[in-house]
Amino acid sequence: MRQKGSDLSSYKIERIVAGGWGLTHIESKVTFVRGVLPDELVMVTPEPSRQGYQFATLDHIQEASPDRIAAPCLVYEQCGGCQFQHVRYEAQLRFKQQMLEEAFGRIGQVSPQAWLPPVPSPFPYEYRRWVRFSVFQEHNTFHLGFLRERSHQPVEATGCLLIPESIRVVVEELKTRLGALSRLPAFLSSLEVRASAAFGSHLLIIKSPRLNQGQAESILQTFHEIPNVAGCVVTADAPPARRKHAPIRLVNGDDHLFEQFRDVPFRISDRSFMQANWSVYAMMYQTLEEWLGECAQTRILELFAGVGCLGLSLARRGALVTVVEENPYAIADARKSASQNHIGRCRFRPSTAEEFLRQVPPEDYDVVLVDPPRAGLSKACVELLIQTKSSRIFYVSCDAASLARDAKRLGAAGYQMSRVQLFDMFPQTAHIETLVEFILQ
Repeated sequence: MRQKGSDLSSYKIERIVAGGWGLTHIESKVTFVRGVLPDELVMVTPEPSRQGYQFATLDHIQEASPDRIAAPCLVYEQCGGCQFQHVRYEAQLRFKQQMLEEAFGRIGQVSPQAWLPPVPSPFPYEYRRWVRFSVFQEHNTFHLGFLRERSHQPVEATGCLLIPESIRVVVEELKTRLGALSRLPAFLSSLEVRASAAFGSHLLIIKSPRLNQGQAESILQTFHEIPNVAGCVVTADAPPARRKHAPIRLVNGDDHLFEQFRDVPFRISDRSFMQANWSVYAMMYQTLEEWLGECAQTRILELFAGVGCLGLSLARRGALVTVVEENPYAIADARKSASQNHIGRCRFRPSTAEEFLRQVPPEDYDVVLVDPPRAGLSKACVELLIQTKSSRIFYVSCDAASLARDAKRLGAAGYQMSRVQLFDMFPQTAHIETLVEFILQ
């Protein structure tokens, strides 16, 4: 809705859509605005138009929403990491639920039998157990930061409010060491800090597009003996086709951490994916456990298993679990965690989901658990999953759009969405984590 001012036009924000953008219309063109809330009356400056839509920059808020608060981060409006710091936390949950429901209605054209209320994070801030920085130079000094939204321009952001105090202490030492350098041994594409909440240790993972042995050794020396850092890994991240020699990977200390999940320590190496919010991840598992019910002797197939936290935890309850993961380092971590914690009743298969499903006879598994990447399940994977004729599928999703698309495909094959629950894995951002139960009709 457009309202005329004395010399400028103002626009009413209609709703929040995927990505946390506010949606309005300017001369009938769909317009996306960052940092606004539904029903706010705002003045904006449109950016160059794209086919069918445009972005606009917020200039002034004429009428503010009661859900608006002052963002505590000093670089919130420049950094692209958060989208909801200007929103009361209770309202963040409400908007995410609306975004999820819209995705199911618009993309999936399906609806579950039960929408369950969103599960909040115990910690709206300081919840991230890993953070990945860009390394950049400004005014002859090296800095750590993130990229501006829709840009490759860096923003100094070592004071990020999403990371806990233990990581901040490590980051301050990294800043000090970088600040003392006049030049780097090599260009660094990223510097990642991981932290174990249970054991207090940290891991540094430093990547460069091109490295030789001497440069890698020099980088290791630069970040040597940082307090509470158990290990540092330096590696080249260029794709294989661009490498003239064998990839460089040097390790000083450990190349892994242990994190506790449901009272069990799990090994997570530098080349395995690590969850960002372990508190919410454990809450999601507890819900999965409740939905699954008694699972002794239940035949469970876990696809995209990562380091196996969910599947191995179910095996401890008596389920017969097959853990499938294509990342060889992640499945090696899962094997070691099972061995060290004396977890039996599970087998491990290094394979893509599609390759493994092609070998599965119908009704070989009672339950399938999937936790795919943001792109969701491939069309082939959905078709093969349907052919298993498993009575229940539990789908853990980190993207509402791909989840809705896959729900539509599963629904067309007779899998009814029984219940859906959103878990706020990433407070202050527009990211959505969801657990869905599908039941074969």
